[in-house]
Amino acid sequence: MLDDSWQKLCSATLALIVLALASICTFNSTRWIDSAFPGFVVMSNRVIASVTLPHWPSANRKIFQHEVVAIDGRPIDTPQDLYKRIAGSPAGTRFVYTLLKDGTGSYYTAASMKFTSRDYLLIFVPYLVSGLGLALIGIVVWYSKPETPASLALLIGGLSGGLFAITGTDLYSPYWFFRLHVLGEAFFPASLLVHLAIVFPVDRFRRHRRLLLSIPYAVAAAFGIAYEVFLYRPGSYTLIHDWCMDYAGLGGASLLTAAGWDFFTSDSQLVRQRIQILLLGLVCGFAFPGFLMFYSGITGGEVPVNYAGFTVILFPLSIGYAIVKYDLFEIDALLKRSVYYMTLSVTLALGYLGFLAVTGWGLHSSAIVRSTYFPLLFTLIVIVFLSPLKDAVQQTVDRVFFRLKYNPKKMLEFTSAVLASTLQLEDIVSFIWETIRSTMGIKSGGIFVRSAPPRVYERIFPVSHDGPVVEEHLLVAELTATGRPILSRHDLDDNPRFGPNREAIRRAFDSVSAELLMPLALKRDLIGFIAIGKKESGAFFSADDVDFLKALSNQSALSIANASAYREIQSLNAVLEQRVEQRTAELSRTNHELHSSIRRLEQAYSDLQRSQQDLSRAEKMATLGRLAAGVAHEMNTPLGASMTSLKLLQDLVDEYTSSVEDPDVSTTDHREIAFEMSTLVGATRDWLRKAAAHIGSLKLHTRALQNVEVKSFPVLQVVEDVGLLLSHRLRLSKSRLVVECSSENPRLHGDPGKLGQALTNLLSNAIDANREAARPNPEIRVRVQEDGDTMVIQVEDQGPGIPPEDIPRIFDEFFSTKPFGEGTGLGLSIARDIISNFFNGAIAVESTPGKSAIFTVRMPRTGGSSRAPFVDA
Repeated sequence: MLDDSWQKLCSATLALIVLALASICTFNSTRWIDSAFPGFVVMSNRVIASVTLPHWPSANRKIFQHEVVAIDGRPIDTPQDLYKRIAGSPAGTRFVYTLLKDGTGSYYTAASMKFTSRDYLLIFVPYLVSGLGLALIGIVVWYSKPETPASLALLIGGLSGGLFAITGTDLYSPYWFFRLHVLGEAFFPASLLVHLAIVFPVDRFRRHRRLLLSIPYAVAAAFGIAYEVFLYRPGSYTLIHDWCMDYAGLGGASLLTAAGWDFFTSDSQLVRQRIQILLLGLVCGFAFPGFLMFYSGITGGEVPVNYAGFTVILFPLSIGYAIVKYDLFEIDALLKRSVYYMTLSVTLALGYLGFLAVTGWGLHSSAIVRSTYFPLLFTLIVIVFLSPLKDAVQQTVDRVFFRLKYNPKKMLEFTSAVLASTLQLEDIVSFIWETIRSTMGIKSGGIFVRSAPPRVYERIFPVSHDGPVVEEHLLVAELTATGRPILSRHDLDDNPRFGPNREAIRRAFDSVSAELLMPLALKRDLIGFIAIGKKESGAFFSADDVDFLKALSNQSALSIANASAYREIQSLNAVLEQRVEQRTAELSRTNHELHSSIRRLEQAYSDLQRSQQDLSRAEKMATLGRLAAGVAHEMNTPLGASMTSLKLLQDLVDEYTSSVEDPDVSTTDHREIAFEMSTLVGATRDWLRKAAAHIGSLKLHTRALQNVEVKSFPVLQVVEDVGLLLSHRLRLSKSRLVVECSSENPRLHGDPGKLGQALTNLLSNAIDANREAARPNPEIRVRVQEDGDTMVIQVEDQGPGIPPEDIPRIFDEFFSTKPFGEGTGLGLSIARDIISNFFNGAIAVESTPGKSAIFTVRMPRTGGSSRAPFVDA
């Protein structure tokens, strides 16, 4: 594969060279117009070129390829001498020319004439148009399909043929490109004919292609060298020219022979269609020029060949179309239109000639034929009979060339009516297949539809238990491609678009015995395809067949999709009815089981409530146990001190009683005894007040949950009571309680006992965390602040923190980070329930592993719900 940028550069360069050469030759050739010339044209070697027109004196004279040696008896050395002598006399002057060929002299007498614009149009314009067409077609085809061997042959042939034709205008003056012209003449047969016969339409000698191609190019090179050596030796030049013409005729014959051989031996319909395009191009463009050149060669150049320039461009144009186009049916449609127009044109021409003959014979005079009204009369007749003539020609072409035996329009109308009348899939696919089989005589194939789970296409008609299947991924991309309504087996031949999938797709064709695959698609969703095998007649499918099959596939796809959907609905309905019956029976059983389950759930719920109450009570008793130990220790000191004070007070009372009658005891002594007694009473009162405070804090924690006391209370007092309750545990853990408050006396609406219970659990956990960390002089900080209408209480310890993976579960019931046996896992859960249920608040935790944990409680200051919590604290 050539690099794209390099290929563009080469193509553009070649095109510019061709256009520049054509522009130079066009400019030079226009000098002929309105100039006098001898009635024939002479090349720079003084040889008369095989070019003439019917009204030229040389048209019926055998003077071509003769050397002009003298005019009116005066020798000439160059063609310029001849043209100068003619130009010096007025047009119509008769001259005697001395000619020489094969050593034999002769004389030719003719009057000079004026070279008109019509002469220029008939002589030079065909050369220029054909040359440009040959060269540009070769360049465009090579640029479009550089990987195809035939495109290289067309490029070389187009350039050599274009060079030969374009420089043909320079042969007769001023002779700048005479040597290039003969090189093009030498290489044109080898490239466009012999080379093309080897590689197109079949690359028949792929392994030995280069060796075989060297032979025709070696012959062309020999002719080219001989031309260059003997160019100005008229006798030798004429001989080489005759050989080149024979070579061109033999090259054309070899191309026709190779094409005919491929047409009858190849099993590829694409190859046959290309050959038909080639034959059409030969008939339209090269059959007449080839015969003209060959006949000119065998007659010694006596026949003019300039007429070849009018039609020769159609030949490379047909070859280029056949090389570039891989669409089998697009080629077929072009063939059909071409045959139709050719047949219609020939029919009209024969009709015109017959009309002339009948008119002349019937009137015994040709005066009406020469009349200006005759073309008008023939035109009116053509207008009247053109439409039925076109229909008759169309039907004849269809039957003779394309074997169309059915009326597609009527068949489609009939199938539409039948397909719309049923929703049964079996009837639809049976009718579709019978329609295809009866109209085209199909021998094999079937209708394939995609199956859902395996994602393959299975044949549903004709029905077969072991029918073939085709994998979905092989065909979806090809059958849903834009602009490709149908896929043919022969589309795979030489088409690089299929690439590595070519063989896999070919095996898919073989597995379903098909020549065509017709997609059944709905909005680019390929629901299936119709595989169509060979026709019983042996003929291949035409473009009309494809149009009919495409329209039929569109109708079939919709009908099959509707039938499949209807079948699925019926199946779903049947399944649904069966399920309804099953579910009704199951529902009655389920209702019975549901009532039993409800009764069991009610019993389980009651058991769960009792269990939760028992667990909550156990947690409460465990907390009370820990508190009782601390309270007992705290109560011993004030009670012991009170007992001692009372004993001392009793001693003083006894002393005072005995001293009442003692004259030695003075009033001052009585006052001292009374003072000591008063002091002991005050001390006892203080100790007892302290014991009462401990008892009060214990009551704060152990108040029954149903005894809810909702009121506005000071938060700091609750914190102080909880701290007093836990003072013994604080001393044991060597922790110090630090209370911080941002306002003077923050108050909260709710039950102070519930808040005390929650704070007791939080502070107890903080004490345990500080004891576990064992830091010196640890602190527990309680921060109380008002944030608008929200009361915020934070409890921060200086413990080891909470692992990040445990934070999401820290408030779950029975989850604890403490060692086994040291916690129930209910404290934080109960604190959360109290904050949420009684204060309509929320509790969250933040932890810094190895440093601390902070529990933050947020509650509305105006109060929360007063309903009882789920569990008892």
